[in-house]
This record gives sequence, C-alpha cells and structure tokens, in this order.
Amino acid sequence: MEKNKFYTNGYFNDTISSAILFIFSFLFVLYVSLSATAFISFTNQLTIPLEIDRIDFDRATSSNDSVWDSAENVFLIFSFSPLVIFILALLAVIAIGKIQNQTIKVFLFWVVFHSIIRLFGDFMFGQIFHLWGSNLVTDFMGLTYSNLYIKLIFIALALVSILGFPLLLSPLITPFFDPFSHKVDEGVKINFISPSLIGSIFIFLWFIPSFNINEICILIISVISVFIFSNYIVSKYKFVSITKENITNDRFNIKLRFVPFIISSIPLIALKIILTNGVVLRSSGYRRDQLDSVFYSSLLGVLLIAFIFFIGFMLISIKNKKNKKNQELIETLENIEKQQMDISLLEGTRWSKIGENIKKAQSFNDYREGE
Repeated sequence: MEKNKFYTNGYFNDTISSAILFIFSFLFVLYVSLSATAFISFTNQLTIPLEIDRIDFDRATSSNDSVWDSAENVFLIFSFSPLVIFILALLAVIAIGKIQNQTIKVFLFWVVFHSIIRLFGDFMFGQIFHLWGSNLVTDFMGLTYSNLYIKLIFIALALVSILGFPLLLSPLITPFFDPFSHKVDEGVKINFISPSLIGSIFIFLWFIPSFNINEICILIISVISVFIFSNYIVSKYKFVSITKENITNDRFNIKLRFVPFIISSIPLIALKIILTNGVVLRSSGYRRDQLDSVFYSSLLGVLLIAFIFFIGFMLISIKNKKNKKNQELIETLENIEKQQMDISLLEGTRWSKIGENIKKAQSFNDYREGE
C-alpha cells in the first residue's frame, strides 16, 4: 500500500482521520461547554446571546438587575461548565478502556485532550484577558482579584496543567499506532503533529467572521501541548526503536470511513449556519418556578439517559466477555486436538488396548457421521 494515499478501501488515512477527529472533538467539547453555561444561565433568568464561539455576557439581560452582585449566582453560572467538562473527560477515559472500535477510541482520546485544555485554558486566558468565564469564580472568592502575585501563581499553575496533564494520556496512544511495532517518530508525526496543525487551521476558519481571543489562544496552546506530548512519546519509546526492528506502518490504522464522516458533518454544518447568525435564549417569558422545572427535568432526563446507556453498556460487555470465553474455549480444544498423540505409538505397549478402543470409537463416530 502506498503511503501517499489519502483514501482507500472506504476509509481515510491516519493523518486525515486524526485531523477530522481532532476537529470534531474540539468543537464537541467547545459546544458542550457553551451549552452547559447557556443552560445554567437560562435557568437563572438570564437572556443570553449565543454565538459561534462564545456567550456574549456583555449583552446579556436579566429581570433581576442585581444578578451579578450575588457571588452565589457567579459561582453557579461559571462553575457549571468546568464541572460538566471534567465529568465528560472522566467518562471518556473510562470508555476508552471498554470500547473496541479504534475510531471511537481516537475520538475519545481527543475529547480527553481538549477537555484538559478547555478546563484550564478558559481559566488561564480568562484571567489574562479579563473575560467572562470560570476565572470570575476565583475573583469573587477574593483569590485572584486583588492580589496580582496570587493571580500570576494561578495562571502559572493553569499553564503547567495544560502542558503537563496531557502527558498522562501516553498509555492511550495505542488506538493511533502500536509504539512497540511501528516507528514512534513517524507515528507521532502522522497521528498527532500533522493532524493538530491541519485541525487548528480548519477550526480557525470555522470561527470566521468571529475572532475570539480566548479560542485563538486555546488553539495555539493546544498545538504547543501536542508538540510537547509528541516529544514525550518519542523519548518514552526511544528504547524500542533501538532494540527492535520496526514493522512498516501502512498509515491506515484508524479506519475512519467516509459515510460516518458525512453523517457527522451534517449537524456541524447546521450548527455553523445557525450560530453564525446568532441565537438569543430569552428567559424573560418564563416564571422562576417554570425555569426551576426546566432545570430539574433536564437533569433527570440526562440521568435517565445515562442510566439507559449504562445498562446497555453492561449488557454488551457481558455478551462480549461471554463470546471471548467461548472463543478461548474453542481455541483451547483445537490446540488439544492438534497436540493429540499418535495412537500408533501405543502399539506393543501395555496401553495398546486403549489405542485399539480409541480406534474403534473413532471408526464408530465416522460410521455415524457417514449415515
């Protein structure tokens, strides 16, 4: 198979596949974050304009003029999204170890990666550029508002987390390529470095005509984090390249197919069209008790869906374990049959009669099968 092919046998090569999943996961994490903030803001009587890359709180209105004077409202609105992103990353890490599909594993890897960047990036760049975000929580707590040195310490800790925590994902790279069989430097180039550069360019174009300094900085820091992660992977598996002969990587390990790509692109295109024009979520037409009902009903709905998925996942896991045990049993029986001793070796020994009985039993079985 030629290495310069971009598409063959119904699926894209590793670089294109990883780049597409990098883009999808970035947008998925972004809009989960925006949706969580929009939901909690709406149910707290805020009318908010939702745009392609942000919630414009500068134009947000509320029937309660003192909504931002309450620290409780600030904590609730701007801590909800980081909590959702943290749970999303945790669920993705758990799912990677359970799911067998390579493409889904790669997508979940990028979801965890972007969740880490989003979790700490929103806070860090919010502090630097004084934006609406999770940084306001520590400001209202008095930790980062009045003391410049403490603010710098928090920013430094967030930066270290952005660059350091992705390194913990190194055991999860096997869905991309096998570091013990393929060349590691080539693997990180075609699966991490090139896809992150291609994906960042596309995401930048996705936000046009809007230019949000927070998203631009998160894209830049994401690429930097990918480079550090790639160098770490190369150094970690350097001994393999020295001690073992590598298998040629055909660059078609992820197997992202064209049809799922098109199906996944349709809602993103619709989302791009809608959010480019902007959406205003108006809470003024609802009473406080109605908004509370929306909040609790939504949470119960999410819990119910999660419970259904959990039950389905458990049933599928039990079925897969059962099939695996049956397959192992079949392989064991086949190995025993292959390793069966030749009956002719028993002739002339005290066990020759056993050999004759086995021959008779085999002849009887052959006769029955013939009938």
